[in-house]
Amino acid sequence: MEQFPHLKFVQKVEGKPRFHGGGTPNQITIENKKNRQKHSQKLKKLTTSNKKSWVKANAIREEANLPELNLEIIPIFIKFDPDKINAEFDLESFGIEVISEEEDGYIIGASLDNFRSLEEKIDSFIEKKHGSGQIANFWEIFEGNRDEWRPKHILSEELFKKWNDIKDDATYKLEVSIAFAKPIEKAPDRSTKQGETRFKKYQDKLIERDNILIERENHFEKFIRFYGEKTSEYVDLGDSFGCEVSITGKGLKDLVVNYQFVFEVSEIEEVSGIEGSEGEISKSEIEILPPHDDSIEVGVIDSGIMESHRYLSPAIRSHLSKSYIESDDSTMDYVKGGGHGTKVAGAILYPSGISGLESPYRLPFFIRNLKILDRNNSLIDRYPAALIQKIANDNPDCKLFNLSVSSKTPFRTKHMSSWAAIIDKISNESDVLFITSAGNITAQEVSYFLKNGKSYPSYLEEKFSRLANPSQSSFCISVGSVNHVFFEDDNWESIGDLNEVSAFSRIGNGIWDTIKPDVVEYGGGLVISQNGQNHVKSHSSTSPELVNSTLDGSSAVRTGNVGTSFSTPKVTHIAATLKQLYPEENSCLIRSLIAQGARLPNSHFLEPNELSLKHFGYGIPSLERVTKNTDYRITFYNTGEISAEQGHLYSLKIPEAMRAPGEDYDILIEISLAFSAKVRRTRQRTKSYLSTWLDWSTSKIGESFEEFKDYALLEIDEEKTEYDKENRKQFRNYNWKIKSDKRGSVDGINRTNSSLQKDWTIVKSYELPEEIGLSVRGHKGWDKNKSKIPYGLSISIEILGANIPIYEVIRAENEIEIEV
Repeated sequence: MEQFPHLKFVQKVEGKPRFHGGGTPNQITIENKKNRQKHSQKLKKLTTSNKKSWVKANAIREEANLPELNLEIIPIFIKFDPDKINAEFDLESFGIEVISEEEDGYIIGASLDNFRSLEEKIDSFIEKKHGSGQIANFWEIFEGNRDEWRPKHILSEELFKKWNDIKDDATYKLEVSIAFAKPIEKAPDRSTKQGETRFKKYQDKLIERDNILIERENHFEKFIRFYGEKTSEYVDLGDSFGCEVSITGKGLKDLVVNYQFVFEVSEIEEVSGIEGSEGEISKSEIEILPPHDDSIEVGVIDSGIMESHRYLSPAIRSHLSKSYIESDDSTMDYVKGGGHGTKVAGAILYPSGISGLESPYRLPFFIRNLKILDRNNSLIDRYPAALIQKIANDNPDCKLFNLSVSSKTPFRTKHMSSWAAIIDKISNESDVLFITSAGNITAQEVSYFLKNGKSYPSYLEEKFSRLANPSQSSFCISVGSVNHVFFEDDNWESIGDLNEVSAFSRIGNGIWDTIKPDVVEYGGGLVISQNGQNHVKSHSSTSPELVNSTLDGSSAVRTGNVGTSFSTPKVTHIAATLKQLYPEENSCLIRSLIAQGARLPNSHFLEPNELSLKHFGYGIPSLERVTKNTDYRITFYNTGEISAEQGHLYSLKIPEAMRAPGEDYDILIEISLAFSAKVRRTRQRTKSYLSTWLDWSTSKIGESFEEFKDYALLEIDEEKTEYDKENRKQFRNYNWKIKSDKRGSVDGINRTNSSLQKDWTIVKSYELPEEIGLSVRGHKGWDKNKSKIPYGLSISIEILGANIPIYEVIRAENEIEIEV
C-alpha cells in the first residue's frame, strides 16, 4: 500500500450559496422604458421593413426557381441589452429562435411566426402590460441587408476574406452548422403523484422534438441537394447539428444570406499528425511483461499501431483494434519515418523512454488501436466530429482516449468547433476523458518567423501560433510541450532553455480566455543553426526517446522526433495511472489531480504572469505529486454532484503545532476544481456555453469555519443565514496567484472562465487558521432545469524549504483513516 496516499475528505454542509454583485440597469434600457411609445414605434417600423424585405427576396427566389424557404420564418439581427443575456435569456416567448449569440449583445435569430408574437409584445409594452418589460432590452432590430450582416457573422474569418471572390460555378467543400434551439426538459419523477401522467407528456414532447429535428435536417438536406451534396453524416450537438457538404459558389451565397437556421460556415480543415524524421538509434534489451488482467485500456486515436512490435504487443488486444478509414481495413501504422501512432502508444507505456528501465518491465496498461489517419498521416474524407462520436459509441468501455491529432491551423475563436464540442458532449454524458495535443508549428514555419524579425518566444503570441483545433475543448486535457534539455555544439543550438516552451508548441489562451493548454510535458525541442541563416530542425539530442515502427527499416527505439504529439501521451500515462488508482471516481477528479500535481517551471511558479499560463497552463505534472504525497505534503480530494444555486462546503483543520507563533515556515496551499456540464454550441463565452458553471472560494485568514459558513451560504435547510459584513473586513484574503473576480496577481486571466480551475498561495505557518473553509458554488448557465453536474475537488498543503513532517499530523487532526 502507498505510504502517503491522497485522502478523501468529507463534505460538511450543503445549502444555497450567497452571491454578491449584480450591477445597475443599462442607461439605454432605462431610456427605452421611459419612452415606450417612441421605442415601440421604432421596433414596429423595423419589423415591418424586415417582413417586406423577406417577401420581396422570396418572390425573386420563386422566379429564379431556387429552393423553397418558409415565408413565415424570417431571419433577424438584433442588438439586445448585453447585461440581460444571462441564464434567463430566452426569446421563445417573442416567437424568436436564437440562432447564434454574438459579441456585445448581438443576436442572430429567426422569427418563427412572421413577427406576430414580437409585435404583440411591443403593443403590450406600450400599454405597460405585465411581462412586456423585456421589449426595452431590444435595443435594435436591423433592417434587411442580409447580404451584409449575415456573411460577416456566419462565415469563418478565412472564408469571409474570400467572400467577394466566390465563383458561382466553382465547388466548395465546407463544414456547415445549423441551429436547433429546442432544449430537452428535465424528466419528471414518475414516483410522485401524477408522475406517470407528467412522464407521458414528457415522452410526447421528446417525440415531437425528434420529429421537428428530422424535419429540419431533411429540409436542410433538400436545400443542399439543389446545389451539391451532403458528404458526411450529421452530428447532433443538442442545440445544433452539423455536417460537411460539397456545394457550388451560388449555393454557398444562398445558404449564408438566406437559409434561416445556419449559424456557421467554414472551410474543411486539414487534420494530421507529425511527420517522422531520422535520429539516433537506442539499444535496450529488457524483458517485457504484459499488463495485469484488470489494467485499464487506453484508446489511441491515431495512424494505427505496429501491433507486433516487441515493446507493444503484450499491451494490445488485437481483436478490439479497428480502422475507421473506409478504404483501408488494416490497423497497421504505415506512416513513414517509424510511424506515428506507434510512437504515441509507446510514449503512453514508456513515458521516459526505454533506456535505463530495469528488467523485467511490466506494461502499465492495455492499448486500444483506433486508426483514423492514413499512410500520409492525414485524415481524409471524414468529418472529425462524426468520427469521434462513432469511436465513442463503438468503444463504450474505454474511458480514456489519447488524441495526438489536430488541425494544422489555429482554432476559431467565435464558437466552439463541432469537433471540440462533441468531445465536450461525450466527456459530460459518458464520463470520458480525452487527452489532446495543443498542436505544432513546423520547423519551416519557425524559421520563417525568425527570418522575418520575430524572436523566440514572441512569435508564439502571433495569431497563427494559437492552439490547434480541438485542443480548445472545455473538458479535455490539452497538452503543450517544453524543452527537456538545452543543447549546443559548433553548428546548432537549442531554441529555448531547459523547461522553457518548445519552439514548435502552440500556446493559449484558449477560447473565451480559458486557461489552455491545461498542462505541458517534455515533447522535445528544436535547434537553430549557428551560422546566422536561421535554419531550424529537430535534433537527436533534443528529442525524446520513442518506440518506432520497424516496417520501413527503422530501429525499434530511437530519438529524432519532436512535437506535442509526444508530450500528450506522457500526460495520458499519468491520467491512466490515476484512473487505475481511482476506478470508481469521475473523470473530473482525474483532471483536478493532474492540475494539482502540475507546477510552473523556473520563476513562473512564484511569480506567474499571463504569459506563464499561455505557455505552460498549470505547468508540468509530476507523476509523484499527482498520485501520492510525502512526509512534507498532503492532498485531500472529493467528488460530487451539484446544481445551479447550490453550495457545498468543506473544511480542513490545521494542527496547532503547525500554527505556533514561533514557527516561520512557508506553507504552500493548492486547490484544483474540475467539472463538466451540458453544452450549447450556438452560444459564445464559457458561462453561456455551459448549462451550469462552478467556482470555488475559501475562508479568509483567521476566519472561523462557522463565520465562513454563514458568509458562503445564504440558506441552510431552507433557513436564512446572516453574517457580519463589517466583522469580515478585519480578516485578510489569501494572496491567490490567478485572478478570480478582481483579485489575483496574474492580470488578464480569470480562472472562473475555465472548467479546470487551479490556484495556489504561499503563507507563513504562523498565519495558518485553525480551519480552512472551502466552498464550491453552482452558477446558472442556460439549463433552467438546474440539473446536477459532476465535479472533482482537491486541496494540498506542503511545507517548503524545511524537512518537517506534516502528513501524519494533518491526517490525524482531520480524523481520516487510511484505507487498507
